[in-house]
Amino acid sequence: MRNRGVEKIGLLVSDGLNGIEDALASIYSGTAHQLCVVHLQRNILNHIKASDKQAVAADLKNVFVMYDPNDSPKAGIARFKSFANKWAKKYPSVQRMANNPRYELYFTFMQYHPAVRSMIYTTNWIERLNKDYKRVTKMRGALPNSEAVILLLGGVAIGRSNYERKIAKLNYENTLFNWSE
Repeated sequence: MRNRGVEKIGLLVSDGLNGIEDALASIYSGTAHQLCVVHLQRNILNHIKASDKQAVAADLKNVFVMYDPNDSPKAGIARFKSFANKWAKKYPSVQRMANNPRYELYFTFMQYHPAVRSMIYTTNWIERLNKDYKRVTKMRGALPNSEAVILLLGGVAIGRSNYERKIAKLNYENTLFNWSE
């Protein structure tokens, strides 16, 4: 990315790839990093017995709060550790997760305005877009040149009605964001 001209990244949202934090820090130091909360929740629930899944899922929902403007990463991490302590006796793997400092990266989204938190806490929308790209390129088979590929993929991204929705609770006329950056 650096070779292609990217000088600065404000936020990287990724899955829990091993070593990505080190690579990001070495090339783009100071970049905020958010790990996918949905993948963490799925991973935790995969280790839970069916009889406890509903209770654990409800507790996880209370750990990752989206719309409270007074919430902070520190408070989220404290809730996650409390959650882990509650379930540690029955599921030791949950306790090991809470003791790993890497898990603080699941709460980076709480540093941002509550109106955009729901967009940056997960990589699911990126995965959905990639799935659309794969489906469309598979249907087309061969394309004449790289410009045709870019045009096709741009059309897929622009044509998705999912990406046109307004962001809930965001006042477009009086935003807190400097969109020109």
